[in-house]
Amino acid sequence: MKDVPDDRVRVYVIWDPIYGGRFDSESTKLSRSFPDKRVSYYKDPDSIAGKLWERVLKTEREIAWDVYFLFDPNTSWEDEPPAPSFWMHQLFGVTRAPFFNVEKFTAELRGQLDRLGPAGADKQKR
Repeated sequence: MKDVPDDRVRVYVIWDPIYGGRFDSESTKLSRSFPDKRVSYYKDPDSIAGKLWERVLKTEREIAWDVYFLFDPNTSWEDEPPAPSFWMHQLFGVTRAPFFNVEKFTAELRGQLDRLGPAGADKQKR
């Protein structure tokens, strides 16, 4: 987030209890470790989101987790989760998307922002 300070970016972090343990306290602690006004955190103790994303991503797991998405700003969620415009993961054996690389992910995010035009341009049109 520090490398892309654009205020149009929104991040939604969903904590799933994949490894059990102290899910509630660990997710709270980790959320505090990278504060940013553009980031919202959610706890999903039943992994509902991960099960929904699995249906979209088809990672061949029960739950899609450790996945990173980019969406077009006009994407909407109707009955089912939308497919991301770009995604990466940190799951061994998954070949449907690239393994997570922060430089490549950041470059893709910057490219999507560049295609939108300069920040604030839509406000100038009004």
